[in-house]
Amino acid sequence: MKRPRVAAIGLNQAQLDAIRPYCGDLRSAPLIEAYLKEYSWSETDVVVAGQLEQDEIYSGVHLMTIGTMSIGVWRPFGSQRGRRFGELVRMDRRNRERELTVTPQCLLMYRGLAERLTKELSGAEGPPPTATVTDAGELLRQPLVVTTSGKPVALRLQWADRDKGGPQASAGVDIVALFLPSTSDLSQWFRTFLADISEFDPARVPEPPYLLGDLSDWYTPEESSLAERMSQIEGEMARLDRERQQVKEELATATRNAEATIRRAIRQDGSELVDAVSQLLEELGFWVEKMDDRTRPNEAKHEDLRLTLNGRPSWEAIVEVKGYAKGIRTNDASQIRRHREHYVAEKGRPPDLTLWLANPFRRHDPAARPVPDKNVHTNAEIVGTVCMLTTDLYQLWQRVMNGECQAGDAVRQLVEAEPGLWRPSARASSA
Repeated sequence: MKRPRVAAIGLNQAQLDAIRPYCGDLRSAPLIEAYLKEYSWSETDVVVAGQLEQDEIYSGVHLMTIGTMSIGVWRPFGSQRGRRFGELVRMDRRNRERELTVTPQCLLMYRGLAERLTKELSGAEGPPPTATVTDAGELLRQPLVVTTSGKPVALRLQWADRDKGGPQASAGVDIVALFLPSTSDLSQWFRTFLADISEFDPARVPEPPYLLGDLSDWYTPEESSLAERMSQIEGEMARLDRERQQVKEELATATRNAEATIRRAIRQDGSELVDAVSQLLEELGFWVEKMDDRTRPNEAKHEDLRLTLNGRPSWEAIVEVKGYAKGIRTNDASQIRRHREHYVAEKGRPPDLTLWLANPFRRHDPAARPVPDKNVHTNAEIVGTVCMLTTDLYQLWQRVMNGECQAGDAVRQLVEAEPGLWRPSARASSA
């Protein structure tokens, strides 16, 4: 758990950047209501807020405000349904006095900042806003900078949180609040404010605030060397992160391309499956002809593909491609037999290879699809065809593309396959 956990309410980007180095966990929100939808006061150490308007801040957290604001408590209004706002502290622009003084009560740790704030505001065009404490209670009031008549321009309050300390706070821990006009030195004010808090509440500000900021001007040679090494590592991490993002985007593009092309061989049926299988076979080294391109109108369809091999002009194979939502339909073996008979009638001899490429359970995870039963092997063997799953063809192609297998060896496995169900285990045992 990082400390301090800082609620940054209504701050602009420059103000967030100014306090960020000193926050263990910086949580930005435009309004108190938005912050409380995401976080709890019981897990908040410090609130830094700007432009509060009749807002209620939990009394158990330390508070620093910038600019005009109004904080207090919303209470039920009599017997009527409704609430009334009881203002505790406000910072407004009713003041008309311009001459400012650092007070004797100003704590030493704030004195240098208070003097610079006085000079900064004295050069402003208009008078500064001033703070008014409406309900003093047991508050310890310490004005840091005041106007001629003593109106606080920068005000520190302190009180004992005896009853409302959060679960991480000790009983009786003091709560500190600091109310400031706008300042160009917010980073140093916040750092000093944390140092102030740490004296009363080390559980919420456990590290000395000066260790949270930039100490590079005061590094020892050892620190400088380690800081330089850290900078190099962070630069390399940033470069790797950019490279990782680029590769991630390239991978997403490659995945979309594969799903639209080659991987249809394990997910689709119909013409998309035939196209993907054709690509796999071509990249393995076969010449592929789509028989639909040869069929005339009203002519009966034959096999989907014919394969030939460069250097073996007399070798030819016929291929039927089938996709199934469930298991392989064994009666498709009869259709493949008719394709063989047509080829024999056309060529006067049987094809050198009859290949039945099947994509069963195509909507299932390829790694979890059931293995075809013995009936598939028997029916394929009867009609003289090699039945091969398109997932196995895809993995054979993968091995070739990854350099694990020569394309010639892959082609040889298919050319020499025996009728029946072709499985990788059979290939491995025969190799």
